[in-house]
Amino acid sequence: MGVENLTTVVIGAGHAGLAASHFLSAASIDHVVLERGEVANSWRRERWDSLRLLTPNWCSRLPGYHYDGPDPDGYMTVDEVIEFIDRFATVCRAPVRTKTAVTSVRRVDGGYHVTTSQGELRCRTVVIASGACNRPVVPPFADAVPSFIEQITPFDYRDPSRLPDGGVLVVGAGSC
Repeated sequence: MGVENLTTVVIGAGHAGLAASHFLSAASIDHVVLERGEVANSWRRERWDSLRLLTPNWCSRLPGYHYDGPDPDGYMTVDEVIEFIDRFATVCRAPVRTKTAVTSVRRVDGGYHVTTSQGELRCRTVVIASGACNRPVVPPFADAVPSFIEQITPFDYRDPSRLPDGGVLVVGAGSC
Protein backbone atom coordinates (compact mmCIF):
# COMPACT_ATOMS: atom_id res chain seq x y z
CA MET A 1 0.00 0.00 0.00
CA GLY A 2 1.36 3.42 -0.95
CA VAL A 3 1.59 6.63 0.98
CA GLU A 4 -1.66 8.62 1.03
CA ASN A 5 -1.38 12.38 0.38
CA LEU A 6 -3.61 14.91 2.11
CA THR A 7 -3.42 18.57 3.03
CA THR A 8 -4.07 18.05 6.75
CA VAL A 9 -4.05 15.21 9.25
CA VAL A 10 -5.92 15.72 12.53
CA ILE A 11 -4.85 13.44 15.37
CA GLY A 12 -7.66 12.78 17.83
CA ALA A 13 -11.44 12.47 17.40
CA GLY A 14 -12.58 14.16 20.58
CA HIS A 15 -14.26 17.54 20.67
CA ALA A 16 -11.13 19.49 19.65
CA GLY A 17 -10.23 17.25 16.71
CA LEU A 18 -13.81 17.19 15.47
CA ALA A 19 -14.07 20.98 15.77
CA ALA A 20 -10.87 21.29 13.72
CA SER A 21 -12.40 18.95 11.15
CA HIS A 22 -15.53 21.10 11.01
CA PHE A 23 -13.49 24.21 10.18
CA LEU A 24 -11.26 22.37 7.70
CA SER A 25 -14.35 21.09 5.88
CA ALA A 26 -15.89 24.58 5.89
CA ALA A 27 -12.70 25.83 4.20
CA SER A 28 -12.77 22.92 1.69
CA ILE A 29 -9.43 21.61 2.96
CA ASP A 30 -8.98 17.88 2.42
CA HIS A 31 -8.16 16.10 5.66
CA VAL A 32 -8.63 13.03 7.78
CA VAL A 33 -9.18 12.63 11.53
CA LEU A 34 -7.20 9.74 13.01
CA GLU A 35 -8.32 8.15 16.28
CA ARG A 36 -6.57 5.34 18.16
CA GLY A 37 -9.89 4.04 19.48
CA GLU A 38 -13.39 5.33 18.81
CA VAL A 39 -14.84 8.82 18.55
CA ALA A 40 -14.72 10.37 22.05
CA ASN A 41 -12.33 7.59 23.05
CA SER A 42 -10.96 9.16 26.23
CA TRP A 43 -14.52 9.80 27.43
CA ARG A 44 -15.32 6.13 26.77
CA ARG A 45 -12.19 4.60 28.27
CA GLU A 46 -10.57 7.08 30.66
CA ARG A 47 -13.37 8.58 32.77
CA TRP A 48 -15.06 7.30 35.90
CA ASP A 49 -18.64 6.10 35.73
CA SER A 50 -20.20 8.82 37.89
CA LEU A 51 -18.40 11.77 36.28
CA ARG A 52 -20.52 14.77 35.35
CA LEU A 53 -19.41 17.86 33.52
CA LEU A 54 -18.63 20.85 35.72
CA THR A 55 -20.48 23.24 33.43
CA PRO A 56 -24.22 23.30 32.78
CA ASN A 57 -25.50 21.69 29.60
CA TRP A 58 -26.38 25.04 28.00
CA CYS A 59 -22.62 25.78 27.92
CA SER A 60 -21.90 22.66 25.85
CA ARG A 61 -21.22 23.83 22.33
CA LEU A 62 -19.22 22.82 19.32
CA PRO A 63 -19.01 24.81 16.07
CA GLY A 64 -22.53 25.10 14.71
CA TYR A 65 -23.80 22.62 17.29
CA HIS A 66 -25.13 22.94 20.82
CA TYR A 67 -26.91 21.04 23.55
CA ASP A 68 -30.61 20.75 22.69
CA GLY A 69 -31.81 18.31 25.32
CA PRO A 70 -34.51 18.62 27.98
CA ASP A 71 -32.27 19.80 30.86
CA PRO A 72 -30.24 22.88 29.87
CA ASP A 73 -29.39 23.65 33.51
CA GLY A 74 -28.32 20.06 34.25
CA TYR A 75 -24.86 18.52 33.97
CA MET A 76 -24.09 15.85 31.38
CA THR A 77 -23.05 12.38 32.47
CA VAL A 78 -20.18 10.58 30.75
CA ASP A 79 -22.62 8.69 28.52
CA GLU A 80 -24.34 11.94 27.54
CA VAL A 81 -21.00 13.58 26.67
CA ILE A 82 -20.10 10.58 24.50
CA GLU A 83 -23.48 10.81 22.74
CA PHE A 84 -23.05 14.59 22.28
CA ILE A 85 -19.61 14.18 20.67
CA ASP A 86 -20.77 11.18 18.58
CA ARG A 87 -23.70 13.17 17.21
CA PHE A 88 -21.42 16.10 16.35
CA ALA A 89 -19.08 13.76 14.44
CA THR A 90 -22.08 12.51 12.45
CA VAL A 91 -23.62 15.95 11.87
CA CYS A 92 -20.35 17.51 10.67
CA ARG A 93 -19.52 14.39 8.61
CA ALA A 94 -16.00 14.28 9.99
CA PRO A 95 -13.76 11.93 7.97
CA VAL A 96 -12.78 9.89 11.03
CA ARG A 97 -10.69 6.74 10.85
CA THR A 98 -11.09 4.84 14.09
CA LYS A 99 -8.76 2.15 15.42
CA THR A 100 -5.87 4.01 13.76
CA ALA A 101 -3.01 4.71 16.15
CA VAL A 102 -0.46 7.33 15.13
CA THR A 103 3.00 5.95 15.84
CA SER A 104 5.13 8.80 14.48
CA VAL A 105 5.01 12.22 12.90
CA ARG A 106 8.18 13.35 11.10
CA ARG A 107 8.93 16.63 9.39
CA VAL A 108 9.83 16.03 5.73
CA ASP A 109 10.20 18.32 2.70
CA GLY A 110 8.00 21.17 3.88
CA GLY A 111 5.37 18.86 5.31
CA TYR A 112 4.94 15.79 7.47
CA HIS A 113 5.12 12.04 7.17
CA VAL A 114 2.60 10.38 9.50
CA THR A 115 2.97 6.68 10.29
CA THR A 116 -0.09 4.90 11.64
CA SER A 117 -1.17 1.39 12.49
CA GLN A 118 -3.14 1.41 9.21
CA GLY A 119 -0.57 2.90 6.84
CA GLU A 120 1.38 6.03 6.01
CA LEU A 121 0.29 9.53 5.08
CA ARG A 122 1.98 12.69 3.86
CA CYS A 123 0.49 16.08 4.56
CA ARG A 124 1.32 19.77 4.64
CA THR A 125 -0.07 20.34 8.14
CA VAL A 126 -0.86 18.33 11.28
CA VAL A 127 -3.34 19.23 14.01
CA ILE A 128 -2.59 17.46 17.27
CA ALA A 129 -5.84 17.22 19.22
CA SER A 130 -5.00 14.21 21.33
CA GLY A 131 -5.74 15.84 24.68
CA ALA A 132 -3.60 17.23 27.44
CA CYS A 133 -3.73 14.48 30.04
CA ASN A 134 -3.53 11.14 28.28
CA ARG A 135 -0.91 9.62 30.53
CA PRO A 136 -1.02 9.53 34.29
CA VAL A 137 2.07 10.88 36.01
CA VAL A 138 3.06 8.70 38.95
CA PRO A 139 5.88 10.21 41.01
CA PRO A 140 8.93 8.06 41.77
CA PHE A 141 8.17 8.00 45.51
CA ALA A 142 5.16 5.79 44.72
CA ASP A 143 7.59 2.86 44.72
CA ALA A 144 8.30 3.53 48.41
CA VAL A 145 4.63 3.18 49.43
CA PRO A 146 4.05 -0.16 51.21
CA SER A 147 2.56 -2.84 48.95
CA PHE A 148 -0.52 -3.30 51.17
CA ILE A 149 -1.64 0.21 50.18
CA GLU A 150 -3.44 0.09 46.86
CA GLN A 151 -2.51 2.81 44.40
CA ILE A 152 -4.54 3.65 41.32
CA THR A 153 -4.48 6.46 38.79
CA PRO A 154 -7.54 8.27 37.46
CA PHE A 155 -7.28 6.05 34.37
CA ASP A 156 -7.86 2.96 36.51
CA TYR A 157 -10.64 4.39 38.69
CA ARG A 158 -14.22 3.73 37.57
CA ASP A 159 -16.39 3.75 40.71
CA PRO A 160 -16.03 3.52 44.51
CA SER A 161 -17.31 -0.06 44.72
CA ARG A 162 -14.07 -1.23 43.12
CA LEU A 163 -11.93 0.25 45.90
CA PRO A 164 -10.89 -1.82 48.91
CA ASP A 165 -12.55 -1.09 52.26
CA GLY A 166 -10.93 1.59 54.42
CA GLY A 167 -9.85 5.16 54.13
CA VAL A 168 -8.92 6.85 50.87
CA LEU A 169 -6.21 9.42 50.26
CA VAL A 170 -6.33 11.33 47.00
CA VAL A 171 -3.03 12.80 45.91
CA GLY A 172 -2.90 15.11 42.93
CA ALA A 173 -1.42 18.23 41.50
CA GLY A 174 -4.59 19.73 40.10
CA SER A 175 -4.45 20.35 36.41
CA CYS A 176 -2.14 18.52 34.06
